[in-house]
Amino acid sequence: MKVGDIVRNVWPVRTNPVVNESRGWEPIESGHIGIVVAVRPDRLNNPPLSGYCDVVLSVNGETVRCGNYGQSTFEVVV
Repeated sequence: MKVGDIVRNVWPVRTNPVVNESRGWEPIESGHIGIVVAVRPDRLNNPPLSGYCDVVLSVNGETVRCGNYGQSTFEVVV
C-alpha cells in the first residue's frame, strides 16, 4: 500500500462508541472507496505486525478522514 492508492474499506471504521459519541460520528460500514494519504510502518511490535495508514473515504458524497488504521482494514482497488 502506498500514498495515492485507491482503496476500499473491508472492515467497518469509526466503530469506537466513545469517540463517536463525543464527535457526533456514526460507524461507517465496509465497502466505501477512498484514497490513501499517508502510510507508516509498525514501530511498536517486533517483528512488525502491520503498517498503518490514513485514508480519506467517500461516504454518501461526503469526505470522511480515517486516521491511523491498520493497513489490513483496506484493500487496494487501483
